[in-house]
Amino acid sequence: MADNKDIQVSNSTLFLHSAGSGVVGIKNVIFGTWVLLYYNQVLGLEPYLASIALGISLFFDAISDPLVGVWSDRFKSRLGRRHPFIYASIIPLAFCIWLLFVPPSSYEQTYLFFKLLILTICIRLAITFFETPRAALGPELTKDYDRRNTLNAMGLFFGYGGAILVGYVMLEYFLPETSGYMGSRAYLNPEGYEKLAYFAGFLTLILGFIAASSTHKHIKDLHAVPEKIKIDIKQIFQEVIETLSNKSWLMIFFGGCLYALFLGLNTGVGNYISIYFWEWTPSDISIFPIAGGAAAIIGAIIAVIISQGREKKNIALFALSATVLISYIPFVLRLIDPYFEVQTFPKNGSDALWWIMISHQCITDVLSVMGWVILISMVFDVVEDSQKKTGRRDEGLFLAGPGLFQKVFSGFGVFILGFVLQFLGFNNTEATIQEMQEPVNNLVLFICIIGPILNIGGLTFIYFYTITRDEYESAVKDLGY
Repeated sequence: MADNKDIQVSNSTLFLHSAGSGVVGIKNVIFGTWVLLYYNQVLGLEPYLASIALGISLFFDAISDPLVGVWSDRFKSRLGRRHPFIYASIIPLAFCIWLLFVPPSSYEQTYLFFKLLILTICIRLAITFFETPRAALGPELTKDYDRRNTLNAMGLFFGYGGAILVGYVMLEYFLPETSGYMGSRAYLNPEGYEKLAYFAGFLTLILGFIAASSTHKHIKDLHAVPEKIKIDIKQIFQEVIETLSNKSWLMIFFGGCLYALFLGLNTGVGNYISIYFWEWTPSDISIFPIAGGAAAIIGAIIAVIISQGREKKNIALFALSATVLISYIPFVLRLIDPYFEVQTFPKNGSDALWWIMISHQCITDVLSVMGWVILISMVFDVVEDSQKKTGRRDEGLFLAGPGLFQKVFSGFGVFILGFVLQFLGFNNTEATIQEMQEPVNNLVLFICIIGPILNIGGLTFIYFYTITRDEYESAVKDLGY
């Protein structure tokens, strides 16, 4: 395809293409919510060993993302630049997700460590080969400034949808209270995780092939690699360095890294807080993922509507700032409650607490998704800004950035959390809820301190993003799109 044309892609194709974000959502909820809890509290792996395994896998992720991005930018085949990577990764990814939660043949620390290490490396590499090229198709499928917001809203719909479906099914159907696992300890029933293995693996397969096949008919219309292009390792690293010289991309990258680190910590502590801080059973909050998903859809729709004719950066800053201000209110109120002579916050087990927390989640999810939709759309706009300056379309390399801060830094949040849990005393799987009161209070206090710091840092970087609507539209015009 000539680089001065914009292909006509239907909304239905964009929607099906976005199903791939559901695969990422499944991976995110598994890594962010269930892996650490399963290997630590269910299987008995020391938290610091789990963190080391997860940390090593992040190293492979950090290296592979930009390399696969550049590789897919320059790859030649009859299936185009992106699709060979996408198709090849789906089955290995689903298989490794299944293996992650099947019952281990040994409960020795060494065995559990290496099982977690090898499988998380394989999953992270597979998701890189799937999502980096798939995400890079976005700027090719539409160059309209506002339609890109719509595309990212669709992606958020599937991303949250995949995570929500897995979370709801896990809480409602896979972790029922039994005689051996009563109350909040139902989270620790190993049978539920085996069921999760089959469900998540199968869902990954279905969504992955839907996403890959949706744009297959457009392969011939997508940007092609020039015939005379030469690829070598030196060139790859030179292009990585040149990418990093784009100020707007840099600001989004560093801001997104800090925000993703916050999300990783926040998500990773979720089940620990549910078990030991709020003392909920899985069925108590099984509706929370669905409510959060509905809120996410609303947030994505609002983002698309209010962004029409407005600057993306301003909307992203507003939404993410509001998220920071609201996120920690219930936790702070609960922590300070013992210092007052009267009850200021609802007790655990009360209906009032349930309604407050589900409302809180919905509000924060609306705001967070609004910001995230716009933020990724801002990355899309860097592609044409850079093309105008360098003469190359490096979607894969640029879109590796969001992939990197979504996967690596949210994962790094879980990595840090493992050491925090070890330090606070979460290595005793036989402790009662009462015995864990002080450790979990300290855990919540840690999150309430570190979370705002990370968010404020991220917002500061995003503030210095420079591409305006007028500048983007001028670049598109100059490029002949």
